[in-house]
Parts: sequence; structure tokens; C-alpha cells
Amino acid sequence: MSNRAALPSLLWFSQRTAQSLAGASAGWLLSGLSQAPLVNGLLPALTASTTLLPLRPRARLGMVLQLCGLLLLLAVALKRLGPSPVWPLVASGLVGLGRTASLLPLQRWLLAPRRLSLVWLQRLGDAGGLTGSLLTALLFPLLRNTAPQFAMAALLLLPGLLLVSSPRFRPPPASAPVSPVAASGLDLRSGAQGLLFGALFALLPLWVRTIGGGDCVDFGLVLAAYGLGRILTLPLPLPGWSLYAAMALLLQATTWLPAWGSTALFVPLGALAAGSDGRLAASLTAGEGQRSVGAAEGLARIDRSLAIGSLVGSLAMGAGSQLLGLPHARILIVAAYGLAALVLPRRHAATA
Repeated sequence: MSNRAALPSLLWFSQRTAQSLAGASAGWLLSGLSQAPLVNGLLPALTASTTLLPLRPRARLGMVLQLCGLLLLLAVALKRLGPSPVWPLVASGLVGLGRTASLLPLQRWLLAPRRLSLVWLQRLGDAGGLTGSLLTALLFPLLRNTAPQFAMAALLLLPGLLLVSSPRFRPPPASAPVSPVAASGLDLRSGAQGLLFGALFALLPLWVRTIGGGDCVDFGLVLAAYGLGRILTLPLPLPGWSLYAAMALLLQATTWLPAWGSTALFVPLGALAAGSDGRLAASLTAGEGQRSVGAAEGLARIDRSLAIGSLVGSLAMGAGSQLLGLPHARILIVAAYGLAALVLPRRHAATA
């Protein structure tokens, strides 16, 4: 990586760390305000739903909205507002709107020649996700609430806000002035994967708190194990359906092991998920090379498709657990991954 790419690398790493830290902390905060599975499932669903809105790409406005959402979450954590679960939902909606509005222009700028490659962008994103999960666990003991986490996320977001407000931020223009929704399109394979992982993580904070009897440290370590697996992933010469079958087996195995063993199983789970994500990215950006606009558009299409699937999965898991009871959530998610292994195509396109 060249010296010229050092600043873009740090900036993207900081953004992804802030978003990971904020998302995990908001989920934990909401699980303490309401134990209704449907309410908790609304949080990731609401965040994902922002990708469906025809927002114009506005990097500076997007950063400001994210910062406003984080400050609102900080106020809730400090008990400056009432204990209503509506406040975290509103704040997370602001963060989601800001991320959607700023993502495409920021990625176009980062993927410009002599800055970052598509591979580095994905690796730094995974590293930021892992760091955010670790900070979720490490910062919680300071005040025994999520206030330090939201404050740190806001600080990590500031470098991006300063960049997009400076004259040096000139992302390459799109080939045609289309809306983000029309530009990104929809990929069914990415949508199916988003549905599965949206369902998996929708109620994870509530599960750790009420069924596992853990605290935010335990929740952060589970997410960190998953993030570590995403970084340590190795190319596996396996068909796509077998990846989902292996994930179903790992999730079922969490019922057979003690707490530390269940946490450790999220490492191979993250590795399998990253391998599947890599195949999706390679298939959608094939033929685009490393051109900044083409690669950014491909990533936006994946991101939107994953978000739509996550929206459906989060709502379905929340509603199903509300009807059947939270203890049955694990059965539902294992069954979903097993069904994916059966119905998804038996062959997966080869990747470079």
C-alpha cells in the first residue's frame, strides 16, 4: 500500500469502526429498554430500510446525519431522555440515512486510482468491524452503560466529516445522473444472504442478555469472534450451498457447548460468511476491473441487496420469535440456514 493510500485507509477504517461500534451498542441499548423480540427486530430492519429511499448521494449531509444520530443515542444512554425504545429507533434511523447518503460518493473517492483497491476496501471494512466489536466490549465496563461507546463512535466519525467538507474531496462523477436506487439495482443472491444474516443478528443482543444471562462485554466478544473469522477467511473450494450447510451446523453446535465454546464457534462462522461475501463481490464486479465508478456501483448494488434481505430477515425473526417465544429463535435460524443449503443453486461461479 502506497503512502498516498495511507490517509484513505485510515479514514475508511475509522468510518467502519464507528458504524460497527454504533450498531452493536444501539442493539444492546434497545435490548435493555424493551424485551419484546418484535421491537428489537425493528432496529436492524429500520436501519436497512434506509437503502430503499431514493436519496441523492450527499457525503457531507450523510456524515452530519450520522453524527446527529450518534449524539441522540448518547443522550439516551446518559438518561437525558425518557426510557422509551422509540428514541434508539429514531437515532438509528438517522445513522442509517446518513450512511446511505454518504456511502456511494465516499466509496467512489476511495476507489479512485492510486488510493484503494477493491480488495483493500473490503479488508479494511472487516478490520473496522472487528475493532468496533472489540470496543463494544472494552468500553462498556467504564460506566456500565453504552455512553462511552457512542461518544467514541462520534469521535471516529469526525475525520470523515472533515474530509467530505474539504476542497480535496472530489469523487469521480457517475456515468449518468441516476438515483442510488436505480444505480445500485438488486441482486437476488445478495438479498438471500442478507436475509439469513439479518435474521441471525437481529435478536442476538436480546438473546445474550435474557437467555444467555450475559452483558455487553459478552455480546461484544461474540461479535468480535465473528469479525475475526471474517479477517482470517481462506478461499474454500466448496459449492455455495455447502457453506450454508456448515453455518447451520455451527449454529446448532452452539447449544452443545459452554458459553466460551459457543463464542468461539462464531470465528469459523465469520470465515464462511466472508467467503460467501467475497464470491458475491467478485461476481458483481467482474469485468469492471478497478475503475472507481464501476467498482463503487457494484459494491452499492451488493450493499443495497444485502440490506433489503436484512430488512426482511430482521422483521421475520422478530415476528416469529414474538409468536413462538425467544427460546425458539435458535431453532428458527438453524432451520433457515438449512433450508438455504437445500434451495440455493448447487453450483457457484468461480472467482479469481
